[in-house]
Amino acid sequence: KLLANQINPHFLYNTLEAIRMKALVEGNREVANAIKLLSKSMRYVLSNTRTSYTTLQKELDYINNYMTIMNLRFPDRINYDIAMDEGLMPSNCRILPLLLQPVIENAISHGLENKERNGHIILKLRLSQNNTLLRASVFDNGIGLSKQRLLDVTSHLETPPDDSEHGIGLYNINNRIRLSYGPEYGITIQSKEHFGTCVTVTLPHIYF
Repeated sequence: KLLANQINPHFLYNTLEAIRMKALVEGNREVANAIKLLSKSMRYVLSNTRTSYTTLQKELDYINNYMTIMNLRFPDRINYDIAMDEGLMPSNCRILPLLLQPVIENAISHGLENKERNGHIILKLRLSQNNTLLRASVFDNGIGLSKQRLLDVTSHLETPPDDSEHGIGLYNINNRIRLSYGPEYGITIQSKEHFGTCVTVTLPHIYF
């Protein structure tokens, strides 16, 4: 919100577009594409600083832009897949904005931090049998967590961690979910050291 209030978004978009066009004129399509993706990502973030909901499809588009930029930065380091239940309609599913991308970013920053090649992230979107719950699971094949570290991270889903660089993102997401939907929803974490981590976000399935 602070960024949105201090910086005129149109200035950002226009400046990025000017840089993109310069890159195109000079024949650098890769840079031009990266700038376009960054502009789209910034537009989504800034436009959702004051909104209470978005669609799952828009969140997925934002995630796809983010992962494309990450693959430009780190070629061959991260593979990314989405698996979705057939009955789920992302364009008609309502969720909190900026909810799932931070979980994926957390998986890259911490789970895949030391993996130079063949990192893999899978986003699984599933509905409960009665269609009342939406579960979004983010799996990474990174370093995983020891049993003690998993207990520490899980305990800090309820209270902010002392180290602001580790776990604060998951705490914020869990807190937003519970404030918006109730204490029965939120984040759960499964992890095995040297195998990987799975963070599951459970939400009410709200559709229109």
